Amino acid sequence: MSTKSSDGSAARPRPVGIDCTVSVPRNATGDLESGVRTRLEGVDGVVDVEEVDLDGIRPGLNDLTVEVSVELRVDGVDDLASRLEDRFGVEEAKVLRRKGPPR
Repeated sequence: MSTKSSDGSAARPRPVGIDCTVSVPRNATGDLESGVRTRLEGVDGVVDVEEVDLDGIRPGLNDLTVEVSVELRVDGVDDLASRLEDRFGVEEAKVLRRKGPPR
């Protein structure tokens, strides 16, 4: 994903709020928050996971399904929910709010 805007200047990552469901393996190192961060940091365009609020947990045989509200810093918001859901273990992604200058 390009970090250049249409006028050729560097585009700055912007914060975006997301609600989603994330599967965290039971044998993952660290805590639930770090498991969520690891899963979301691998998504194309996600620069940083700034804040994680755990809203609910459902135990499964091999993983824990965690409902979270997260604040991400992303390169672009176009198709962000789809990009998140393309990542294994991420479901029901909803963009809550967009911050920063309008697109």
